Amino acid sequence: MLFFNKGRDNLSKKKLKLKKKFRIILLLIILIVIVVLIIPKNNKEEIKEKVKTTQVVNNSITLTMVGDLLFESPFYKAIENGYDENIYFEEVNNTYFKKDDITIANMEVPIGNDNLKVSGDGYSFCAPKSIGELVAKQSFEVLATANNHLYDRSIEGLKSTLNFFNKNTKIKTVGTYTSETDRKNYRIIEKNNIKVGFLAYTYGTNQKIDNEYRSIVGRYTDYDTKKISESSKAIIKEEVEAIKKKSDIVIVIMHWGNEFTYEPNSEQKEMAAYLNELGVNIIMGSHSHCIQPMEWIEKENKTLVIYSLGNFVSADNDLDRTAPGNETFDNAYQFGLLVNIKITKDKNNIKYDYVKTNIVVNYYDTKENNYELVPFDKYTDELEKTHYRYSKGLTKDFINNTYTKVINEQFR
Repeated sequence: MLFFNKGRDNLSKKKLKLKKKFRIILLLIILIVIVVLIIPKNNKEEIKEKVKTTQVVNNSITLTMVGDLLFESPFYKAIENGYDENIYFEEVNNTYFKKDDITIANMEVPIGNDNLKVSGDGYSFCAPKSIGELVAKQSFEVLATANNHLYDRSIEGLKSTLNFFNKNTKIKTVGTYTSETDRKNYRIIEKNNIKVGFLAYTYGTNQKIDNEYRSIVGRYTDYDTKKISESSKAIIKEEVEAIKKKSDIVIVIMHWGNEFTYEPNSEQKEMAAYLNELGVNIIMGSHSHCIQPMEWIEKENKTLVIYSLGNFVSADNDLDRTAPGNETFDNAYQFGLLVNIKITKDKNNIKYDYVKTNIVVNYYDTKENNYELVPFDKYTDELEKTHYRYSKGLTKDFINNTYTKVINEQFR
């Protein structure tokens, strides 16, 4: 009986030991679960906070810049003959525009309304609403409207253009305005915690602007003398200084220079130096209908100057304003520069991560049909030899030689 009681006591002691071990094991399991569930969560929060902090001090933005959107009669005729205009931008829109943060171009033609006659030649332009709709389908964020064609259909054409883009698209227009109050409503786009401000000016217009509407057009020359003046520079200074206070990056789009020349003139050089002095970050130029050089100005500030992007959209196969018998600029008219820029903001400073360029060829076949904007690296031998102007000297060698001659190697 005594032996039995001792055995039962031993069994009870073993059970107590097992219970203690079980409790210890259970406690360890609970601790492990806490470690697994809670510590990673804290790590995740810490990682999120680090990422958030990094984004604040190290943000990047990508820009794409192209030149004149110059829609002309042959393009309209191709559409009338059954050409699908949606093909035109497809390659560049998918390859470049949709992949960046901001795409910028110069809208060279007014968008008309039911009262305005369509015109794509005679150096006097007015595009139908369908062209506005085509442009609106692409991934453009900013269109400059300050150019020599802005008043081709007087104030009605100017207002019709702004009304179309303001009411039907999210595209910001800059350079012409609905009122003086609208002009002070500075065009600024914020992406990735970076604010980019836009201004635009033209050397003049084909048609004289009525006095009452001069204040709603960005112009860098005097209306009477047609020269750069202290009064015109004072307006630009006021606007640049105002937009700089609201922006991290300031881009000024200039319609300037001489047509059909690869070199900037003295007026372009003077204005580029002045905009550099004011602290403009990028100057985007157009009007020459052919590409012009790019350079850095690093005197007062650091400014990237693109003197001219040349044409992006065009359709004139034989220019009556170029030297007879000289096909050089008739061929240069058929391609333009596409510039990609990546900028990083570190606190209050900006850094250019890269500035890259490509050529885009305005292709149309021997029947002046099947228009397509083709990046040069995708411009095949077949496209080259079937281009309307191939027989007149528009070859890949001509395009590449012009590009390497005009654009400095650091930007190629």
